[in-house]
Amino acid sequence: MARFTFGSGNARKLLRLPLYALGALTTLIVPRDRGLWVAGSGIGIGEGAVPLVETARRLLGGEQGEGIRVVWLARDDRELAAARERGWEAAPRDGWRGFRLTIRARVAIITHGFGDVNRYAVRGATVVQLWHGIPLKRLHLDTPAALRVSFLPDHRLVRRLMSAAYRRSSRMISLFPVSSALAGDRIRSAFGLRPEQIAITGDPRDDLLLAGSAEQRRARARELLRMTVGELPSGRVVLYAPTWRDGAPDPAVPTAADWRTIGGWLAESDTTLLLRTHPLGAGGYEEGPATSERIRMLGSDLLTDVTGILPAVDDLVTDYSSIVYDFALTGGRSVFLAPDLEQYAKSRGLYESYRDFSGGRHVTTWPEVLLWLDEDPALSAPHTAWLVGEHMDRLDGRATERVLAETLRRAGYPGDTISSKLLPAAESPTVARPVLVDAVFVEGDRPRLELRIRLRDGLPTPDGIRLQGARGRVEQTLVRERGTGDLRASLPLLGRRWGHDRLALPSGRYRLLLLTAGAEPSGRIDPPPSSAEHEGRPGAVLAHPLLRAEFRSEAGGATVNIGPPLRDDERGPTSQRRQRERYERAVFPTRDAVFFESFYGRSASDNPAGIDRALARLRPDLTRYWSVIDASVPVPVGAVRIIEGSREWWDARGGARLLVVNDWLRARWRRRPHQRVLQTWHGTMIKRLAIDRPGVGVRTRVAVLRERNRWDMLLAQNSYAADVFRSAYAFRRPIWLEGYPRNDVLVEGAAAPIRARLGIPAGARVVLYAPTWRDDRTEMVDYLDLESFADDLPPGDVLLVRGHSRTLPFGRDLEGSRLLDVTGYPDMAELLVVADVLVTDYSSVMFDFASTERPMVFYTPDLEHYSAELRGFYFDLIAEAPGPVVETREALLEVLATLELRSSVFEGARIAWRERFAPHDDGHAGERVVRRLIDEGYL
Repeated sequence: MARFTFGSGNARKLLRLPLYALGALTTLIVPRDRGLWVAGSGIGIGEGAVPLVETARRLLGGEQGEGIRVVWLARDDRELAAARERGWEAAPRDGWRGFRLTIRARVAIITHGFGDVNRYAVRGATVVQLWHGIPLKRLHLDTPAALRVSFLPDHRLVRRLMSAAYRRSSRMISLFPVSSALAGDRIRSAFGLRPEQIAITGDPRDDLLLAGSAEQRRARARELLRMTVGELPSGRVVLYAPTWRDGAPDPAVPTAADWRTIGGWLAESDTTLLLRTHPLGAGGYEEGPATSERIRMLGSDLLTDVTGILPAVDDLVTDYSSIVYDFALTGGRSVFLAPDLEQYAKSRGLYESYRDFSGGRHVTTWPEVLLWLDEDPALSAPHTAWLVGEHMDRLDGRATERVLAETLRRAGYPGDTISSKLLPAAESPTVARPVLVDAVFVEGDRPRLELRIRLRDGLPTPDGIRLQGARGRVEQTLVRERGTGDLRASLPLLGRRWGHDRLALPSGRYRLLLLTAGAEPSGRIDPPPSSAEHEGRPGAVLAHPLLRAEFRSEAGGATVNIGPPLRDDERGPTSQRRQRERYERAVFPTRDAVFFESFYGRSASDNPAGIDRALARLRPDLTRYWSVIDASVPVPVGAVRIIEGSREWWDARGGARLLVVNDWLRARWRRRPHQRVLQTWHGTMIKRLAIDRPGVGVRTRVAVLRERNRWDMLLAQNSYAADVFRSAYAFRRPIWLEGYPRNDVLVEGAAAPIRARLGIPAGARVVLYAPTWRDDRTEMVDYLDLESFADDLPPGDVLLVRGHSRTLPFGRDLEGSRLLDVTGYPDMAELLVVADVLVTDYSSVMFDFASTERPMVFYTPDLEHYSAELRGFYFDLIAEAPGPVVETREALLEVLATLELRSSVFEGARIAWRERFAPHDDGHAGERVVRRLIDEGYL
């Protein structure tokens, strides 16, 4: 089992505070010895500390050096003996001797934390924090997971305390070597470091992966592997190396059936599988070696540091481990096995999208891994090159020399401490990259970003440039400028999306990517040398009526942050607090206006949009305000867009006579005497809601009832939903059974214009996949590998993918040859108009689609988990579903391929389903609701 978790580690640190304080006081009176260095590593004798110690001993010790002793501090007797076998001076890390050595050492070399040496005596030393890999998963200050304390609640005050402790500790780091500007940006954020604490030197542990020829490296690695696990067959070698999960077991441990399948495949393909569990990981792999002699354990008890054997490995299978970056230096292929991607990304967080990290592909099962391993490795070569090119700035194998030279400088040793014969000049150029000579925002009616890029000699000429965000992108070709030869591009910041003109890019962080034929898009662009010192500081800013854009040179490249067009006195927590205080105190005059909000302003859609359409016809004299998060959200013709957080937004919220919403109003709303609220909700429910959910606590109950008290009337699609609302929200005010206005378009809407807006080919069958959101996930659930699933559909099919509105701020649009991600499409009902078949799970869309009488398929791979652990259901879906219910990808493909033959089987069930759940969806629900609002005096 795992020996360490964030919570337990932080708890020990807090309990040891008196010892830290005592050690800190002692460092004030004990002088540091310029002739003594100490070193250690959290995994034992390994990581970048090994080459650094060996180089320092060779160059700084003895008669020809400076007489500097480098002492390895060992965790236990086994490590102590191993260090001495290498000929190193070594001592126990803990206890009096380790304390005495550390408190006197001028330099302390560590790879994980201060506990690699004697943790109580590092203050005042020149601390060289080598770390142990390029971070993909978020570290320290960048993830709440690292700020927990096992005996304290997971509360923001506890996290704030640990954050302060981490920042204070980080001040003691003198040198933090990194592999690239990109990695340095992540490290700086994670540790709260100043820029001068970081040096782009390359990673010393990777020097051996760059030394000598490829044949020499492979021969050395094969010999090390033979000495570790014995003789191997001559065929291919695959290494499985999952990352650590904070004490949780590896979810990808093969089943008994998997082990048998793996064993058979290894024999057929003449392959050996090495199992390298994380030194702090948990998981049972013993069944593997017992299944096949071609499966070998390669635990840390056999080999402390796995880096040395990587050149002997042909294929790496991993999940989120930084070993991918190191392995890419060998040119080998990486296969990404991530069955818990969403949960891991949510709990830990990632510095870059997993899609980028994995090259746009990952699998969730071992049979899929084997299929990937059967493919031509050359297909993965562009991504392997991208991993190296994006994340490593020095590839000359001399990182150790650079770190040593930088250590001497920062520790205050004289400049001539080592002659040029002993330590050759370690400085060499970093990897050549294009230079961003200029970036200027152009204002006006067509705001844009003008760029000028200069290529260094020998670099391939990119074809185009892209501004890439999670839910939006702009792409342009590059034009060569006469005379200078520089490349120019103009990137518009307003555009057309889903048939709507002059929309701003969705708010978020956009990275500038260069597009070159035969290579993956690259974001590594150097700033001009003259402006290198301001890297990371705010650059040009564009304030436009439809957006706010800020250009930054950071993370080894360039980014543009797009935000809503808020004024200076409206942006930021302090300004919003003042706006809210003004809103709370103000007396607003009554406006003959309706305030609409749908899905917290992420779209102008759903039932509020259906009511808006009817209101525009029946009461065109009324002002229709639409609350939206930014100007990327199109609003209905004739309506007034108001940006959430703006002064106009607060005023409209306080003055409008009627508020129409389809979700919670949230804590910032206060009723005025002239105001009424129509809660339309956003669907009939099969999954349990509000206080009907299992295990609801007191705080949630209070929040539910407080929100319920804000609603004057509630709209229900059918009598079943009305009964659920009565129970789930203990709602005793009027419930209107008028049907759903959002579904009026299903009766009156024409499919052809919508298909044209979406770019769907004529004659194509449209399969709409629309799963609901999961309480334990942020991104859209994907049990299908949707990009490849689209390719496996019958010829002529087009797959539309629609994530729930709550997944919109997370994740990123999917891409595929026959796939269109419509998560950001303004109106779900229009997608139902063009869908020939609906695939869903537990989403309320199943009740809306009933009006079309077209076939539905229910894909429910996590039915038991969702029902028992997440939400629970109001009725038995499998017993009553008006279409096939399947649980596997293969079964879903089979059903979709034979749907016409199955459709008649469920015809009666579809009719009954419509009569029960959509009896009022006749195309006039919006009109009925508006007339009732008028008749009852709310308008």
